[in-house]
Amino acid sequence: MRALRRIAMLLGKNTLAAVGLVLAASWAGGAAAQDKTYTIGCSLPLSGRLVGFGEPIKRGIDMAIEHYNERKTIAGARFELACNDSKGDAKETVSIGQKLADNAAVLAVISDFSSTTTMAAAETYAKAGLIQITPSASHPELTKMNKWMFRASETVPVYVEPMADFAVKDLGKKKVAVIQVQTDWGVSVGNTFIAHLKKIGGELTTHEIYNEGTTDFRGILNKLRRSPPDAIYIAMLEEEAANFMKQRKQLGMTGIAVVDSGVGLTQRSLKLADDAFEGMYSMSIFNPTRQTPEVQAFVKEFQSKYDKIPDVWSAYGYDAASLVMNAIGKAGPSPTRAAVRDALAATGRYSGANGPMSIDPATREVTRDEITKVQVKDGKVVFLPSKK
Repeated sequence: MRALRRIAMLLGKNTLAAVGLVLAASWAGGAAAQDKTYTIGCSLPLSGRLVGFGEPIKRGIDMAIEHYNERKTIAGARFELACNDSKGDAKETVSIGQKLADNAAVLAVISDFSSTTTMAAAETYAKAGLIQITPSASHPELTKMNKWMFRASETVPVYVEPMADFAVKDLGKKKVAVIQVQTDWGVSVGNTFIAHLKKIGGELTTHEIYNEGTTDFRGILNKLRRSPPDAIYIAMLEEEAANFMKQRKQLGMTGIAVVDSGVGLTQRSLKLADDAFEGMYSMSIFNPTRQTPEVQAFVKEFQSKYDKIPDVWSAYGYDAASLVMNAIGKAGPSPTRAAVRDALAATGRYSGANGPMSIDPATREVTRDEITKVQVKDGKVVFLPSKK
């Protein structure tokens, strides 16, 4: 006390008050510094042909991390993202995987967009005992590869079979042609659709497979024009879908209905194709009109931040990041990669930006409560009423 009085006499009251404020700020900063920072790795196509998927996914991830940090959703925890551009290339994804696996600070990785790139890096993450959660890849074999593989998306049959039902039973289009890209995802989607189409009494008229990156579909379209199906089901990426739909219109084939897998129709492909998507049917896991608190909060905050309605890809990114952060929060005061993995597997029921879903603790597969059908009308994606 004597020392403090002596300091007060020497410095004066105003100076001492200032010193007190500095000390208080220092102590407050020390308390905030006690928050632990956890690193989440990320591998996405942020350039190249698949950037139209990678960028919105990353926006969703960024927003989730920002929200968790601002709101202190996980007490005592802050999160940072170590994101890398995979360019949609399998070799690049493996290289990124090794870099993230070697970084002991990384507790989980969000990787990657496509089934091909995701599967390519699976062994790298498994050897390191590191979670790999894909926000969007839907190949049915993914989670069977190893126990470290998770997804925030659903498997191919979950969203493909309902569209076969929709084409045949709702639209009355029994004779269907299938056109698919030659990738792991494309093969899975095409085969699943064809098998279910036949099961429900539909008829496969044509099955065309093309190489990724194809820009000219007139040969395939002319073949279909000579023997028209009732509908065309496409398993295409956005740029390919845009080219296909433009050429379909140029050849005067707009009378044949097109049903999309849910990947070809994006905000970017709508712009690339001008008005050629008009009338197309597709599906969406994400529905901005879904009346759950989580979906409505996500839509409102996304619009406030980016001045536009979010899409399914941003919702996938948001949910993938949220699932990981929740698992880290449940993995104990000093979470390990193994503890985070077990916590993520035990998630069970979760409701997020894409609506309610469940994760099976044994298979780590996602099931959804609802799949929404959509149609392009007057250049906009319109959500069709559910028949549930």
